[in-house]
Amino acid sequence: MLHSTVTSKGQTTIPQKIRRALRIKPGDKLEYAVEGDRATIRVDPGIRSLKGVLASKKGRRMSFAEIREAAAGAVRAREGTR
Repeated sequence: MLHSTVTSKGQTTIPQKIRRALRIKPGDKLEYAVEGDRATIRVDPGIRSLKGVLASKKGRRMSFAEIREAAAGAVRAREGTR
């Protein structure tokens, strides 16, 4: 089990093994859930979850409207899985 210390400001450093396993990068947002005496941390997928969503067929260009609709659809689909 890995440990870290909490500062007087409530800050802590996430151990490197955990950051690697969860692919946590500077600027990522984390989500916390408390269940009894346990807390779960997960990386908020945010924009990362949209990676590849707008990929088009080779040689096909998408209009701005098509890109907006594809992004909106991806967000709706992601929110439906929560």
